[in-house]
Amino acid sequence: MQEARTGHFSPLFGAGMLVVLTAACGQSSGNREAPVAVQTLANARADAILLAAAKVALPPPGVEPGDLAEPTSRGAGLVVKFCGQCHSLPSPAMHSATDWPRVVRRMWLRMDRLPDSLGIRTADEGDRGTVLTYLTTNALRVSGAELPQGQGREEFAVICSRCHALPDIKIHSSGDWPSVFLRMERNMERMNVRPPTQAEGGKILLYLQDVAKTQK
Repeated sequence: MQEARTGHFSPLFGAGMLVVLTAACGQSSGNREAPVAVQTLANARADAILLAAAKVALPPPGVEPGDLAEPTSRGAGLVVKFCGQCHSLPSPAMHSATDWPRVVRRMWLRMDRLPDSLGIRTADEGDRGTVLTYLTTNALRVSGAELPQGQGREEFAVICSRCHALPDIKIHSSGDWPSVFLRMERNMERMNVRPPTQAEGGKILLYLQDVAKTQK
């Protein structure tokens, strides 16, 4: 007890302090490493999210170079040359003339930032202009500002706008819409976009057929 009062430490007290200090140092080191581990997990999760998102709404397979509008034109050739490097060929009718500039700008930005090791060819300003002109010239014909009234109108407006602008219903006849609608459902599944339910699909198809009949 005298040793403690005069400022001296017993061997037992010294050993105890060593254990405490060692534990504290270990905890401090762990705390330094913990934020790094947390950040690594966060980065891995962010990469997984981006990869999953990048696979949504890509052009569905099935479009061949000969299926493109004006397949022998320079614009069609450039779409095959540049767009086909990363995903299936896009049909110009995938988007409206209003939407294509935004879509194409996003694609060029992504291509410009890809590492050279991937060997992706990117277009110069002239070729980019040609591609955009080709896509907008052959783009999806869209509906007017006001959709005709009818049962299924709301389902058509919400579900079909997930992938593109609402199409002009008059571009297909009432008899043609069932096959077109079935193709769109398959495309949505291939593009990882939720297709309509059976009830929603029935309403949309009846709406398209009824409007197509009355709009002749």
